[in-house]
Amino acid sequence: MMYIWAKHGHLFFVAMTVLLFNLRYWMRFAKPEKPLPAVLKVLPHLNDTTLLFTGLWVMTIAHWTPFGNADWLGVKLLLVVAYVFAGMAALKSKPRSPKAWLFYVISLCIIGIIYYLAKYKPF
Repeated sequence: MMYIWAKHGHLFFVAMTVLLFNLRYWMRFAKPEKPLPAVLKVLPHLNDTTLLFTGLWVMTIAHWTPFGNADWLGVKLLLVVAYVFAGMAALKSKPRSPKAWLFYVISLCIIGIIYYLAKYKPF
């Protein structure tokens, strides 16, 4: 039962991370001259910290070890790091620039790959 709570909590914070990333990107796209509200500068960090802790909780309950008994999880964690850097590049680039678009699309592709790994655990 504890696993279900941890997993659903983790999935909630994953959804919030994707939602907040898209919200910040598209708000910058719509009105590049207007700064983001302060809450959108703090809330993603709090959410991502909670996402990390719920992920560790799921790993502990399931007895998964990245690159040990769960190779897919190790790859997923490396992709999460890549997602963070691509997302930072997308949000720090000049809004509406080709660089911002490129890193936004790369971020979404990485999210898709992470989803695939988490759902199907291919290796």
